[in-house]
Amino acid sequence: MAMEKKIIAVLGVTGNQGGSVAKKFLSLGWHVRGITRSASSNSAKALSAQGVEIVEADIDYPATLIPAFSGAHIIFAVTDFWAPFFSSIPTLSKISDRATGEHAYAIELKRGKNIVDAAASVLEKEGKLERFIWSTLPSFKEQSKGKYTYVYHFDSKAAVSEYLKGKDGGKLWEKSSLLNMGFYADNMITYGGIMGAAKNMEEGKYIYRKPGKNTAIHPFVIPSDTGAFVDLLVRSPPKQDLLGVSEVSNYVTYMKIWSEVTGVPSEVREISVEEADKAAPGGVGREAAESTATSAEFGWGRELVMPKDLDPNVELTSLRTYMENEDWKTFLSKI
Repeated sequence: MAMEKKIIAVLGVTGNQGGSVAKKFLSLGWHVRGITRSASSNSAKALSAQGVEIVEADIDYPATLIPAFSGAHIIFAVTDFWAPFFSSIPTLSKISDRATGEHAYAIELKRGKNIVDAAASVLEKEGKLERFIWSTLPSFKEQSKGKYTYVYHFDSKAAVSEYLKGKDGGKLWEKSSLLNMGFYADNMITYGGIMGAAKNMEEGKYIYRKPGKNTAIHPFVIPSDTGAFVDLLVRSPPKQDLLGVSEVSNYVTYMKIWSEVTGVPSEVREISVEEADKAAPGGVGREAAESTATSAEFGWGRELVMPKDLDPNVELTSLRTYMENEDWKTFLSKI
């Protein structure tokens, strides 16, 4: 008689992080339950065809999450700060340069609490849950000692982490771990247009403008490695505080590799947070700039565990491998 497969419930299964987790755990022989708002979307249908059980639930309504989590041995939880942030810019940016960030912060905090509440309820009722993994970030407001206060997409996730630790006297936290995702290596493509990519060519060179010293070290992550990080946390004792990093590097090295791959000369140029704010008004420029500035000046804070601390043989994606496999045609056509 075949053993019953363990179940991992994956929020955000149609996104970068959740999709990577689903792919990884399918390959490991798990029963993957993908949780999405719309089971009829093309992305959800494609996952279903690959063997993912698709379940509808809405993180704005915690009652829908409880049946979606029921019976799961592992829950991977992630929320999207940026969708409510960008959708609110046309209206809220007229109020103040903080309004969009504060709006998205409040939504992400509420959704994160909904997820934690539902997971805690399932744990209390069933006692089956072995690990709750929250995709989070450290508080950069705290890390910078109050110097940088616009990094709402870090601080909101950190606030959920604190809520998780205190929920029901820490009962859920005793079975939880944190995954702190580094700077996405593909941010150059995702946000290049917003940050003025079309204006960044000077004398035949692509100028990559970033706050902080050019040689400052940052943790870069390729989102497709998320599944490997979650696998590490599932195989490790609870209460890990893992830095989801594919490669530690600086922007000079990052752009050197980019130039070698694309054939386009480049230069990294340091700018102030204020200059970034002017380049992309409405809060987005300052939000992005202060996150980079905090990382450059203060680092990421807590004694975060590195992937190879949990498994020296873990296979992750290098920046060069990512860039060699990225499609740069559309990006290059705009610069």
